[in-house]
Amino acid sequence: MATAREYHTATLLNSSKVLVTGGWGLSGVLASCEIYDPSTGQWNTIASMATARDYHTATLLNSGKVLITGGFNPSSGSLASCEIYDPSTGQWNTTTHMNTGREQHTATLLNSGKVLVTGGWTSSSIYLPSSEIYDPSTGQWNTTASMATARRGHTVTLLNSSKVLVTGGHGSSGTLASCEIYDPSTGEWNTTTLMARAREYHTATLLNSTKVLVAGGYGSTAYLADCEIYDPSTGQWNSTLEMLTTRGYHTATLLNSHKILLTGGSALSTPLASSEIYYP
Repeated sequence: MATAREYHTATLLNSSKVLVTGGWGLSGVLASCEIYDPSTGQWNTIASMATARDYHTATLLNSGKVLITGGFNPSSGSLASCEIYDPSTGQWNTTTHMNTGREQHTATLLNSGKVLVTGGWTSSSIYLPSSEIYDPSTGQWNTTASMATARRGHTVTLLNSSKVLVTGGHGSSGTLASCEIYDPSTGEWNTTTLMARAREYHTATLLNSTKVLVAGGYGSTAYLADCEIYDPSTGQWNSTLEMLTTRGYHTATLLNSHKILLTGGSALSTPLASSEIYYP
């Protein structure tokens, strides 16, 4: 990349190019953005966001545009501001602010084309249970029911039922094992079975079987190698094989072969270069 950065976002566009936005660099919080072209292997700098931010989210909308929400800016604290990138013009436009400034939250594209934003925390270290929904057709935000537990560092997985599974994270009581399910048809949250292990900064991947694999993360005192599988049809968790390496802050990618590629992350505060594959 042209600029070193962390706590940024990376979004696969419909063109197969990858949009990278913001984050933290050597000069501080960044507004700069770049696009990677896999066909050439080259990075190109594009227009910057209106607001420098890290710990934000980036969601590819059905229109092919990208919605950026929230994050942190040292001058403003936790941000409620949002922006939209249009790949067809290469330009950014601001859109309506969220009702609540938040960072380290999640944003999920629902089957309706709307975006569910949930959780996170504020620059004054207040954990958020609140959720809100963005409607791209109107450009408006509307609040929806709050989670039972305020959390950041959690995962969100869109299930085949169109419901949304939230797992773990960190709340005011520490690392969480609790899980909740959001039903877009009712706008309500319901708690579901706890994971066997409290964890944050883990991954949650929808398997081809419709079950969800949760892997690694940070526990109450150490990084984890253990994994669990959630079955939405029963609402139950079952343990599965551990990873070969303890890791948190890593990524998990469902491959076309239906296997899961787990890469990088951190263990004992040491960045990892290793990768491993899970066979469902």
